[in-house]
Amino acid sequence: MTKITLEELSLKMADPNTQPEDMAPYFIEDKEASAPFAPAIKLNPDRVQIPTTDDAATRSAVLLNGANWFERQNRQARFFQRLSRGDYKGPIIVEEGDSWFQYPILLRDTIDVLMDEYAIFSLSAGGDTLANMVARAEYRRAIEQTGATILLLSGGGNDLVADGNLSRHLRRFDPGLSAGDYLLPSFDQLVAVAVQQFDRIYRDVAARYPAVRILCHGYDLAIPNKGKWMGKPMAANGITDGQTQAAIAKIMMDRFNDGMAALARRHRHVTFLDLRGTVARTRWHDELHPTNAGYADVAAKFSAAIKGARSGVRSGPAPAPQPSGPSAVSLHIGLNHVDQVHYGNGLINLDFCIFDSEAMRDVALDRGFRSQTHLTDDAATRDAVFEVCADAAKRLKSGDIFMFTYAGHGGQVKDFNNDEAAGPDQDLFDETLCLYDAMMIDDELYKIWSDFAEGVRILAVFDCCHAGSMLRAGTSPAAQPQSGQGKTRMMSLATAAQVYRANADFYRSLPSSTVGPNVMTPYHELSFPVAASVLQLSACQSNQKAQEDLGNGLFTASILETLAEPGAQNGYRTFRDRCAARMPSWQSPNFWTVGRPDVAFEAQRVFSI
Repeated sequence: MTKITLEELSLKMADPNTQPEDMAPYFIEDKEASAPFAPAIKLNPDRVQIPTTDDAATRSAVLLNGANWFERQNRQARFFQRLSRGDYKGPIIVEEGDSWFQYPILLRDTIDVLMDEYAIFSLSAGGDTLANMVARAEYRRAIEQTGATILLLSGGGNDLVADGNLSRHLRRFDPGLSAGDYLLPSFDQLVAVAVQQFDRIYRDVAARYPAVRILCHGYDLAIPNKGKWMGKPMAANGITDGQTQAAIAKIMMDRFNDGMAALARRHRHVTFLDLRGTVARTRWHDELHPTNAGYADVAAKFSAAIKGARSGVRSGPAPAPQPSGPSAVSLHIGLNHVDQVHYGNGLINLDFCIFDSEAMRDVALDRGFRSQTHLTDDAATRDAVFEVCADAAKRLKSGDIFMFTYAGHGGQVKDFNNDEAAGPDQDLFDETLCLYDAMMIDDELYKIWSDFAEGVRILAVFDCCHAGSMLRAGTSPAAQPQSGQGKTRMMSLATAAQVYRANADFYRSLPSSTVGPNVMTPYHELSFPVAASVLQLSACQSNQKAQEDLGNGLFTASILETLAEPGAQNGYRTFRDRCAARMPSWQSPNFWTVGRPDVAFEAQRVFSI
């Protein structure tokens, strides 16, 4: 077989009429140099004359470094050639992604197939990361220059396999573990980071280019083999059974797909393509990439979605305006004073709870919550709170969001129904919010959340004592000592007992008191399953006290200060940590979730829609 020289190969690469498939015979895969979703190539010694001089080695390296450049330049030339013919009637498309969109030279990937049908301006590069896409934001200039109405995105694969360090996020082999148990909690953070990056791109495009529709995808259920990105990291942890490896990989991809689907539901301009089941088992090139035939199957799904993206059609009347985003409702409660007829004189008046509710109302308004209710002091009754929450539950659907903030006294009363199961760490108390006319028991709050539809996001922020377990059966060891001069937002147990005795008939009549005393499983989850996704940020742990600061509660003040900190607003777990760093050790804010897990919600910009 005749070999060509480096000079001849360089000329082929520079020729705009050369197609990627024409170049494929001159390169082979370099498995040692490859990174996850960043396949590397090297010259094929059977087809290319590779001199051994230092100068030749340098020229070879230049050729290899130009592989991604060649793909991009070739694609962009094809884009302009297609438009220059004057007969193209389809949508203008910009794409950016990883190796599922640009596998260098050796495979005919998703975009290669789609370019046979559509005018696509290509920005993708094998191995490109979501962080790079966000930082460079090359799609902005491309959309502006081309007038594109559709943006195709591919990414997140590097995050899922931890950039080659998957073994760090897996437990060691244990025959007693299920497939899902092998994944450490840190893996969910990998997913959350990836979803968060997509969220940033979605929001950026919606703000800058409201007519542009985004099509993105999840990955199909890859099957680990002896590859170094999934199979070998699993084997390094002693997980060698093929079925177990495949089961772990499936759960990994399921969590990513579920997170991406949940995120897409709250962005009206985004269509998510669930590719699970698209690539047949025999159509995998390696454990991360399909074969040519597999990529063609993926491209067919994209083509169908492009045809369905009405905003991408260039001819005909303009599409009807679409809603700007999910519906958002917020309720803000602040109580400096409560009804002494019900509570007696055991509760001190607080100073800054109404200020807190006003501050959180303003945060919500700034983030786009236009439907708001603000209840303070004698307006913040049980009936008023139930009414607002019930109305929100009726109005909101999957993808929408409800924010509930409370500043006031937090209390505890003796458990009515044994849902606070006995044990060495259990306290047998129900946590309460001290509303104006009577307390609201945590069981009742759980019932409120259960009324919301699946897919609704609920953010609950409590600046009160005992809030660390407000949405769950919690633990409350003896209160820790604390410092500081401000008032604490805590109803003492003695006061709580007095309030209960004075109003025993009322509290015994609550629905939460009717469950029998022999319930052995948590009452909440059996009686009122929550389909919505609930995130709680609370002022302190269950065994701590929430204190007032000058002008606000200590926790609310920390929230406001942290919101002013650049780069501190992406992800609720990180936000909680940053708030905690501003607070004393004796008051540590808590983060908790209830209902359906939603990594996209957890990772989004805090307090945003």
